[in-house]
Amino acid sequence: MTILVTGATGNIGSEVVQYLLERKALIRGLVRDPKKATNLAQQGVELAIGDLSQPETLDAALQGIEKAFLVLPNLPNQVELECAFIDAAKQAGTQQIVKLSVMGAGELPSTFQKWHRQIEEHLEQSGIAWTHLRPNMLMQNMRWFAQTIAQSGSIYNCVGDTKISHVDARDVAAVAGVCLTEPGHENKSYILTGSQAITFNEIADIFAKALGRTVAYIDLPPADLKAARLANGEPEWYLDAELELFNCWKQGAGSAVTDTIATVTRHPATTYEEFAQYYAQTRGQDFFATVRG
Repeated sequence: MTILVTGATGNIGSEVVQYLLERKALIRGLVRDPKKATNLAQQGVELAIGDLSQPETLDAALQGIEKAFLVLPNLPNQVELECAFIDAAKQAGTQQIVKLSVMGAGELPSTFQKWHRQIEEHLEQSGIAWTHLRPNMLMQNMRWFAQTIAQSGSIYNCVGDTKISHVDARDVAAVAGVCLTEPGHENKSYILTGSQAITFNEIADIFAKALGRTVAYIDLPPADLKAARLANGEPEWYLDAELELFNCWKQGAGSAVTDTIATVTRHPATTYEEFAQYYAQTRGQDFFATVRG
């Protein structure tokens, strides 16, 4: 059985690939740029060159695929692209799709949650066995703050002192890997969170200890946060959708904690302290200003 992993070089897709490699699974990685996937090919991953925005490239990628992991970064036409992949998978005879969704899909009044629920419904109606993974905010999103921590020792957001149950992408990938290789996860939805909900002030303290430098959280009015990130080149449609989600978080929508990761993977969810230590060791240089001569 060959498993197709979309986004095989991405944040979560690459971790799913590593999980499957460790279990000697046959993997086909869907990539747009093979130059970015040479290390995957060297590890024995079969590469399929394709793009969800070019449906004609999906037929060959899906040929002989029994199970697939579907993940796509947030895009204005995300619903269209993921639904097209599901249609192509159905045509190819794929039997199960594990879809990366979001916590609160179909429940929260925010754009991303609405989009993902539309895709989930399309998958459910396709006749393909489905598994929806609904993670909370990824711990790896700390990369968003690398530049501001390096420049001013600060994390900026607009969610106040609300608590969020951030989750490690590696744990999400492990759940995906189990769902792709073990029976019993068909037609189920899993809410994936860390083991505790914490504030951004607590995150700042955790990263300060891990990095050995001062880190502070600064809460901004939403309009100010949007203006700063617009000036940094981020698209307005994305910022508007994200601010909708931040508003839901501020009202407590991201504070729920589940034990799904431990139940499915038989390993406890990574704590934020454990993640910060790992990230400081592997990406710590990103959080310090570089002096250029």
